[in-house]
Amino acid sequence: MNNGAGNPLGKSTHPADEPDSDAKLSFSLTEDRMAAFISSYEPPTGEGKPLSIMLMEKELKRAGYGGQLDHDAAMFALKRLSEGKSILNVALVRGAYPQEPEDGSIYCEGNLNYPVVPGLVFGKLMPPVKGRPGMTIDGEEIKPQSSKEPSPLRVPGGSGCDLDPETGELVAERYGLVRVREGKISVDSLIEVSSDYMSVKAYLYGFDCFGSHISLRQIEHSLKELNITRPIRHMAGEAALKKARETAAVQEAVIAKGTEPVAGKDGWFEYAHDEVNTVGTALEGDRVDYRERGTHPMVKPGDIIGKIHPPVEGKAGEDVFGRLTPPPGGNPFEVTPGESVVPLADGITYKASATGIVHLENGELSVCDVLVTKGDVDYSTGNIRLESGSVHVTGNVREGFTIEAPEHVTVKETIEGSHVTAGKDIEVSGGIVMNDKGLVKSGGNVIAQFAANARIESGDEVIIAREISNCLIKSKGPVQATSGKGVIQGGTIASATGIEANELGSEIGVKTVVAILTSPPNNKELIEKREALRAKLLKINKSIGEEPDELILSRTPENKQEMMEKVLLARAQTRMKLKEIRRKINAELGAYYQNLERLSIRARRVVYPGVIIRIGGKSYQVDEPMHRVRFYFEAASKSIVAGDF
Repeated sequence: MNNGAGNPLGKSTHPADEPDSDAKLSFSLTEDRMAAFISSYEPPTGEGKPLSIMLMEKELKRAGYGGQLDHDAAMFALKRLSEGKSILNVALVRGAYPQEPEDGSIYCEGNLNYPVVPGLVFGKLMPPVKGRPGMTIDGEEIKPQSSKEPSPLRVPGGSGCDLDPETGELVAERYGLVRVREGKISVDSLIEVSSDYMSVKAYLYGFDCFGSHISLRQIEHSLKELNITRPIRHMAGEAALKKARETAAVQEAVIAKGTEPVAGKDGWFEYAHDEVNTVGTALEGDRVDYRERGTHPMVKPGDIIGKIHPPVEGKAGEDVFGRLTPPPGGNPFEVTPGESVVPLADGITYKASATGIVHLENGELSVCDVLVTKGDVDYSTGNIRLESGSVHVTGNVREGFTIEAPEHVTVKETIEGSHVTAGKDIEVSGGIVMNDKGLVKSGGNVIAQFAANARIESGDEVIIAREISNCLIKSKGPVQATSGKGVIQGGTIASATGIEANELGSEIGVKTVVAILTSPPNNKELIEKREALRAKLLKINKSIGEEPDELILSRTPENKQEMMEKVLLARAQTRMKLKEIRRKINAELGAYYQNLERLSIRARRVVYPGVIIRIGGKSYQVDEPMHRVRFYFEAASKSIVAGDF
């Protein structure tokens, strides 16, 4: 049967005289008839209707299957069909399991503080009770195994245990702990499926409720009960069970994993000219891709600027239930031609119509006006101050000189102790070496290979590829030093977004301050209202006292009680307003701490003693080497925490 593979539209290729026919689905059920999967698909013929959510619901109804259509699964099936892929084995609807009987009391000779395992008779139920029926996909009612009259305790369906109606024995169906809640007996599973369905975690005890060793085979049986199809991770499970027996402590272990989808690669823009040896995207082995980093190469009229590459499709994964998970990514890259940029006929290649610096921002590609020096900025050029455009320095910017440009500044070699200001990006192929003189200030990014004794201010990212030494850096965006050695040592580095480096500090303990720039909320209007309400409440209490209303009224003369009631009402209203103002102030402070928790300082390799971490007004002194660590602010404890990278 044609399942639509290879035909993105899902249309039949039958002859033109073929009668019109809508797309059709057939379904198969699991052995317990609790899930319906697509078993065959016939595409529409002629002018027939293609597969849709409405048609899926119609086909399920025609097949006699009830239940609510799984909208996400239906959309996934339609997406696969549009891509010419098979939609077989996609589960569209599931049934409801019954509630098994419970017991009025449990007689057990073991210790139910320890787990039960599948097949284990852990006690007797006296007397037995009825449960609630379930329903299969094809509408058949699933009755509980016991039909005895109800009693205070019951064993509902899906409880993880079974009742023998003849003997009253309770038999565990899953690995877990027996619990009695609100007149119901259940076995709480000690196996958890992650919220993304990509891993299964087990809490492993060494012994069951009767003191017998727990085996991984018994755990595996519980995975089948949960319809988990991924194989069990024997090494992780056995190691955790062994440790649980030795230590008598519960061990956590991931015993099954899904296959993560491989993300597709979004489309990207590749520059045709990458002669400028500026910082790019870090690759493995400390390599740098200079074309991936929004650089500003020089072009002249007729030069090809670059071209767009299409996205690369990802690979679907599989969750622990065997269901396919679509891959993320694979979005196209779109370019809008800006000033002095001409698209070619192929729709993906662009050329320049003027001399200037290439700039790509927010999808707009343009060639900006540029002043090009024929060497260093020194006494031969004097200071450079532009009212418009960019500056491209083909040599160095020598100590004591100034560059001011409303657009970009690119420097072929090094910025020495000078003042360089740009409205947008500053890119340096070499380094920034200042000897505590000068300032590099950018409205956008600051990008260089290294920086020493420099002052840098940035409105966006600061990316110093290899080494930041004894610098004073203040950045609204992230600060990065992750290529080559990628070290930050000495000085003070502050960012409002986050900081990441391979190494922080040095082996000799150079003092290095690394900080997240944040300020707690200071809502002057709310604070003024709070203080005014406090003063008003204090004045009322000073006049009538702070006792409860009833006591104050009881001692007030009868001819003054009406006036006193008005005063007490005013006090109550003032208290309510004050409470609301405090709630708003606390809400703003809570939002500030929540946002602060998302910011971090990260070291890929090592943090040396002598490093001081500052976040949220708190400090963390590093006293011994720490490897692959992430520092962040924990709102609950109002402190800086060091966690795994």
